[in-house]
Amino acid sequence: MSLFEKLRIVTLGNLHDLLDKTIDLNSPSALRQYVRDLEEATNKLNTEAAVQTGQLRTMTREHDDLVSKIEQQKAVVAQLLKSTEPNAAELARGKAQLILTEQKQVDSLSQNLVTQKKTADDLAGAVIRLQNKHNEMVARVRELERIDRDSKAKEQAAHAIQNAGSILGTADTNSVDDLQERMLRRNDVANASFDQAMSSVQAEPETNSGDVDALLASLKS
Repeated sequence: MSLFEKLRIVTLGNLHDLLDKTIDLNSPSALRQYVRDLEEATNKLNTEAAVQTGQLRTMTREHDDLVSKIEQQKAVVAQLLKSTEPNAAELARGKAQLILTEQKQVDSLSQNLVTQKKTADDLAGAVIRLQNKHNEMVARVRELERIDRDSKAKEQAAHAIQNAGSILGTADTNSVDDLQERMLRRNDVANASFDQAMSSVQAEPETNSGDVDALLASLKS
């Protein structure tokens, strides 16, 4: 098993474990933790996918460069085989040996490219799956939080209404009428007491009215 295959198996195995993780879909705290795990895994997988894609490009370039080099060397060997130079055959043989060695490298690169492309494609697909799962869980968390807020608001409102009902239940019409009657009786008593107090205060009769008239008359002149 190649290094790329091992990497793909380990990475995707961890991904499946995360996606298959059993969580309480009705627990906002559990879902929030799961969302954080998904975010961390997505970031790591994005980085790994970029690395694998970069390696795929490097291997493709090396493969294509080597194929081009082999073709050029084959053209040189063909020219040598047509040459009448004394050492042309020996040079052609040496280059042919080099071509065979490089062709083995091309074959190995071709096999690795197949594996590397599959790894890069699998990781790219895994990133999409994680992002979709993350979006789904974020929406789920928001919905649960909305339901939780709505439940708390209604519970508080119900409690307030129950308290108001209890107060209104104790203050029935008869109790209010009795209270009003007592306050009216008290007011009647207070009015009677006030009237009695005011009637006791009488203006004193004038004992020197003649002097008062004389003073007023003098002040007019």
